[in-house]
Amino acid sequence: MSNFQDFLMESFDEVEVIERTLKIGGKDRPMKFKPISAARGDELRKKCRKVSVVKGQKMIETDQDKYIANLIIETTVYPDFKSAELQKSWGVIGAEELLKAMKIKMVDGEYSVLTNLVSEVNGYDLSMQELIEEAKN
Repeated sequence: MSNFQDFLMESFDEVEVIERTLKIGGKDRPMKFKPISAARGDELRKKCRKVSVVKGQKMIETDQDKYIANLIIETTVYPDFKSAELQKSWGVIGAEELLKAMKIKMVDGEYSVLTNLVSEVNGYDLSMQELIEEAKN
């Protein structure tokens, strides 16, 4: 049990880019995704937090819609939501504004599929039973 070889840095795999074709704006479009690190996920959650004080109690809320939008932006390799050229073609400035503009042209189910795929790419797709089985191995 004292063998820590499995936890040496070189034993960790690099994440791979995942290619999928999604129906976005009524057309099948090739897209590429890459999972973000847990550290980057923490940064995104902190960015999407709102702290308020209610009756002397510190309340921390996470804006889930903003978090999901940022997760999509950070996970999506292609198209690059941070591309100035792409933003210009949509008449917006900023990756979040680009995603908002694209959502206007999407059917709600298309955005839902994109959200689910990004969650899956980042490892949020595992059920409790799958997590238990994975932990056993």
